[in-house]
Amino acid sequence: MATPELSDEQRAAALVKATAVRSARRVFKEQLAAGEFTLAAAIDRAKGDEALAGIRVHDLVQCLPGIGPKRATQIMDEIGISHVRRIRGLGQHQVAALIERERR
Repeated sequence: MATPELSDEQRAAALVKATAVRSARRVFKEQLAAGEFTLAAAIDRAKGDEALAGIRVHDLVQCLPGIGPKRATQIMDEIGISHVRRIRGLGQHQVAALIERERR
C-alpha cells in the first residue's frame, strides 16, 4: 500500500500533532520518574489518553524510580508481557501483576 500524498498544510498539521504527542509523553514519563503518581494512576491516566496509550510498557516500567532497562526487562519477562506491548494493549491481569510487582 502506497503512502498517501499529503498537502503542505496536512504535512504541517501532522508535524505539529506528532510534536505535541512526543512532548506529552516526555512530560508524563518525567512526572512518573519524579514519583508524582503511582504506576496504577499512570496506567489509568494513559488508558484514557490516546497519546499516552501508545507508550511502550517497557518504557513505562523503566521510568519507575530504581528500575533500569535490565530490571524492566526482567519484570516484564516474569509477568509475561511482550517487550513491544503498548499501554493500550495491556489486559486487566497484566495491569494487576504490574501494580502488585510495584508494591514489592
